[in-house]
Amino acid sequence: MLPTRCVLLVLCLLMPVFPEARAAAQPLPSGEPQRPCVGLVLGGGGARGAAHIGVLRVLERERVPICAIAGTSMGAIVGALYASGQRPDDIERVLASVDWKDLFRDDPDRGNLPMRRKDAQLNYRAELELGWRDGGVVLPYGAVQGQKLGLLLRRMLLPVAGNRDFDELPIPFRAVATDIVTGEAVVFGKGDLAHIVRASMAVPAVFAPMEINGRLLVDGGLVDNVPIDIVRRMGADVVIAVDVGAPLLAREDLRSPASIAFQMVSVLIKEKTKTTLATLGENDVLIVPPLGDFSSAAFETALTVVPLGEQAAESQAPRLRGIAVSEADYIAWREQRKPPSFADDAIAFVEVDQRRTGTAALVAQRAQNLVGQPLAPERIDAAVQSAYAEGTYQRIGWRIVEREGRRGVELLPIDKTWGPMFASLGLQLSDDFNGRSDYQLTAELLRTGVSGDGDELRALLRLGRITELSADWFAPLDLDRRFYVGLDGGYRASNVPLSFGAQQAAEFRFSRTTLGARIGLQTDPRWALEANLRRSALKARRLVGLSVLGGLDQQVTTVGGRAVWDTLDTLSFPTRGTRAVATVDRHLDALGGEGQGWVTRLRSDTALSHGAHHLLLGARWARDLDQPPDLAAFSTLGGFLNLSGALERSRVGTRLAYGRAVYYYRIGDSNALLAVPTYLGFSAEVGDTWDPGQSFAFSDATRAGSVFVGLSSPFGPLLFGYGRTNQGEDSWTLSFGNLIRNED
Repeated sequence: MLPTRCVLLVLCLLMPVFPEARAAAQPLPSGEPQRPCVGLVLGGGGARGAAHIGVLRVLERERVPICAIAGTSMGAIVGALYASGQRPDDIERVLASVDWKDLFRDDPDRGNLPMRRKDAQLNYRAELELGWRDGGVVLPYGAVQGQKLGLLLRRMLLPVAGNRDFDELPIPFRAVATDIVTGEAVVFGKGDLAHIVRASMAVPAVFAPMEINGRLLVDGGLVDNVPIDIVRRMGADVVIAVDVGAPLLAREDLRSPASIAFQMVSVLIKEKTKTTLATLGENDVLIVPPLGDFSSAAFETALTVVPLGEQAAESQAPRLRGIAVSEADYIAWREQRKPPSFADDAIAFVEVDQRRTGTAALVAQRAQNLVGQPLAPERIDAAVQSAYAEGTYQRIGWRIVEREGRRGVELLPIDKTWGPMFASLGLQLSDDFNGRSDYQLTAELLRTGVSGDGDELRALLRLGRITELSADWFAPLDLDRRFYVGLDGGYRASNVPLSFGAQQAAEFRFSRTTLGARIGLQTDPRWALEANLRRSALKARRLVGLSVLGGLDQQVTTVGGRAVWDTLDTLSFPTRGTRAVATVDRHLDALGGEGQGWVTRLRSDTALSHGAHHLLLGARWARDLDQPPDLAAFSTLGGFLNLSGALERSRVGTRLAYGRAVYYYRIGDSNALLAVPTYLGFSAEVGDTWDPGQSFAFSDATRAGSVFVGLSSPFGPLLFGYGRTNQGEDSWTLSFGNLIRNED
């Protein structure tokens, strides 16, 4: 989950700097005017690196021509943009447009995921995905694979895209990365600029490494966070070095093993930086923006430090003027270094690199409509993200290529290196503070590419309130996965309390053993239609209490359909979208089935928001017709935010009607990258269950309400609240669980 990733980011943005493994000297840039070559060094520092923009603004104001740039990490991003011809204001506008919270989440918005992935999220499992291969557990290389970051860098550097010599940029440029295998510094003077910048800022454990030319690369700050030596080798006579490193923690902040480890890292960085800065001569200029304790992870407010960069550079203005040129000379220099133009000619072809994926055909299918269209990065990104949403890729990048005078796009999919067997876990806990507590442990195993045609086998194990062991096989029938078939089977059991008013009268154990087949259609990620055939064996056994039902065994055969519309942005505390599920089952007496009739169910939840105010409107409805088997027709109601105050699943009947309005107000800054979302809320609910022959009116239905505090913790949504019904039932509840439940 995002908060966990952000904690890793804080711990890893400043990594220890080990003795540098020197790279071979780079060739000197050519064509510079006969004046001292001023080299610019932009150091790494995460969000603190936005101060580089302010420094650049002053350098332009003071007419200081830069002949060479070397950068590391965030300094590599800003340096590459400036070297490509962009002005400081342009760079600031680009960074201001970035949704940093979204950038640290690889998947597209939930609304754009295929329906099978949305349905799987209802199983409530953590975001952390483990792999299993070669007889052992394999973890992802980083908390963030950098999918969206890679696409962003491609868009930002599109005018200088392609495999090129960095000396041919408007300003010669070098980026520093670290070979994590050998520990050597890798200084890039040519190649794919977007890929190289991405490698230079691959903070270990946060961003996954990049593989370039067979080398596994991470953040260059590990070996050279302020690469003064690199810019000197480029021919710089005068060096302007900008250090945006973070200060050491104060003694009172050293309160945990993590903070001690972080301090150790910072000490090593400080020592290495001190040694590097000591190489500056009397003609060189050192700029250290007064950033104080501004966090390296505070990307959402990074642009607030731009004025601090200006302030630090302005304090060095007298020295900068000593290397400045006349206004006429600066204008001429600027004209010679304009960014190259970019023509959005039509895309002549689309290629897919097949070396690191087993589903290149799917990626090609999603991008086929790009041919003949203008080369618009937004359209290419949409095609890439559509394929990435399938969930089997570590990254999918793209680049512009030339083939026999024609310009096209090459897509670069990389399958997850920790697959194709994936596992994820989830844990839900609840307690009503009245002697009744529940837990739900969920383990999910996913095997992709079972037959090599894009199919998936998903196994689910649940222990606790619900016991379940099931398997589901999904197989697409066409390349674009619009039509599909599936098989499913398994065993599921749960306890169902039965209440009369505020008193529990009995408790039953209900179990279902099922085997089913389905065929489906999904041409848009927002909706799906399915038809299914299912054979089930149902049992109900009284555990305690009144013998309202002595025990039932029923055999069920159904032919049914399911329609789903799902655009919710999240299942925890949704802010926009709707999830609506309608099912219709026709019960038959064929294949050993008992009884005939219809069972129809509908569940809908819609989220609305205005600023920090959120409203979730929900409804449930179930109805039987004719005489379907009793156990197959019954529905349950009860539990927190599902008729709050009543016992979980304590209202049982073959017909159900329920409505709720849940309001929750978000506390704190919703844009903060490291914020843990907290909510205050309440609900108003009405509903009941009944059986044929009984009348129902909402005026006579049970009314309920609740107040609660909600927290989006790293372990999932945490809810603490109080609920009460108009029949005197009430309960305090502490639980891990989403506001949106599985429809069954």
